[in-house]
Order: sequence, then structure tokens, then C-alpha cells
Amino acid sequence: MKFDEQYTGIMQNLLFERQGSIVLYPGGFKPPHKGHFEALKYLIHKFDAQLAVVLIGKPSRDTVTSQQSQAIWNIYKENIDIPVETQIAEVSPVRSVYEYAENNISEVLIVGAGEEDMSRYKYFETNKDKFPNVVVTSVPPQFGRISGSETRKNLSDTNWIPDDALDHADKIHSILGL
Repeated sequence: MKFDEQYTGIMQNLLFERQGSIVLYPGGFKPPHKGHFEALKYLIHKFDAQLAVVLIGKPSRDTVTSQQSQAIWNIYKENIDIPVETQIAEVSPVRSVYEYAENNISEVLIVGAGEEDMSRYKYFETNKDKFPNVVVTSVPPQFGRISGSETRKNLSDTNWIPDDALDHADKIHSILGL
């Protein structure tokens, strides 16, 4: 491992110890499924976060709207042991991440992204002097790779709902108009 990689790792650990981190979790979430829920919990626990912010894409996908996704996340967050804010992105979840970082420059921010989305956040890496407290991390797939398209085809099932929220399955189905 190179010296600068070791130094960066040590400094990030010191930042986390000095102040709590905020997890930013952007995505379409149409609908938010158990893989999304477990990914958020993974980020929270890995980085000992004090707050999580879920940034939801605005466009609908098939029959699922951003408002429905937000309502489902609001059920899920009852099963997470730190405060979770849900926001519908005005332009895109990626843009919302950059805006949040600009507006919270002194906070330690953890941006969670799937491996396929990591390149969307390269600006943070190339501008570490401006964003020294932003860490972009790849989130390993939870439950394998769950397809949102396949989930939308089977919304009336409950196999996509996190186990922690199964007691709210009827409410979730109602939110989706089922």
C-alpha cells in the first residue's frame, strides 16, 4: 500500500472518531427493496454514522412514484437505530449529493454507491482539497443483485420487503395502490 493511501485511511479514521459521520445514500428506489434497506444499514454500521440521508430520484418508474418511495422509506427508517431523513431530489440524486456536500462542507460525509455508480462521484476524489471530509464508498450488493425492474413486476409479493418491515407489508402495498 502506498504511503498516501495509508495516510488517507488514518486521517479518515481520525475524522470519524472526532465527529460523527453522515451517510448519503442516493438512488432511484422505485421501490426501495430489502437490498437497499440492508445497504443503508451496512453503511451506517461500517462508518458508525450519526445520521443518514436517503436521496430519492424524482422520476417515476413504471407505476412507482418518488412520493411512494419516500413513504416506504419512512416506514423502513423506523427499523434503523439512527435518524434517517428522506428527500426527493429536485434534479437527480447525484446532484443532490454534490449540493449536500457543498452546503455541509465541514461534516464528514459518506457517499454510498453501487460499483456501477462510483464514477459519478469522481469529482470528490479529484477535488480532495475542496472536499476533504467526503468519502465515496462502494456498497457490496445485498442479497445478490436485486433488479428494480423485476421487483416492479412483482410488487404484490412480499419477498422484496425487508424482513424488519414485513409487519408493515399491507401498508406498503397500500402505498403502492395494491
